[in-house]
Amino acid sequence: RNDKHRAQWVSTLERYALPHLRAIPIHEITVNDVLAVLEPIWSSKTETASRLRGRIEGVLAWSTVSGFRTGDNPARWSGNLEAILPKPSKLKRVTHHPALSLTAAPNWFNDLQKRGGTAARALEFLILTAARSGEVRYAEWKEIDLKNKIWTIPARRMKAGKEHRVPIADTALLLLKEMPVSSNYVFPNKTGVALSDM
Repeated sequence: RNDKHRAQWVSTLERYALPHLRAIPIHEITVNDVLAVLEPIWSSKTETASRLRGRIEGVLAWSTVSGFRTGDNPARWSGNLEAILPKPSKLKRVTHHPALSLTAAPNWFNDLQKRGGTAARALEFLILTAARSGEVRYAEWKEIDLKNKIWTIPARRMKAGKEHRVPIADTALLLLKEMPVSSNYVFPNKTGVALSDM
């Protein structure tokens, strides 16, 4: 969907898959060939390996429907590689950040409102609208209808690819009215571009 994702898609294939698969005609690639690519990184770089597997599967699926190969997809997980490789969830334990307790939330939010800076206002707006970080960081003034209290996020910035309309509560509306308009972005950094995801 974006330049960064496209670059990652290609770079993982170039870095991990092509050294093993480049010399093999696409119609001859087998499960063992796919395993030769995945096994060296399956335990150490589980997330990358899992994404790589999906990308190899996609290339091979395209090759099949385009008439370059026939038969089963050797990179398919379900009923195929899942019988050979451990599930990614078993290899990498997810450590969640601790959650803020419900009783501590009001004090925390009051402290946030006392902080200065655009990042604090963006986080406050995120909480008040239940939006995603990227949606808030890239919010533009042209998306905000202060009169009707609606924020319309364009489809291109939504994960589902569909326009999303967010009602703006009075507290969020007050926050927006107090934001200086110094950029197209509602929450710009000092140079006028969108806040970093850091």
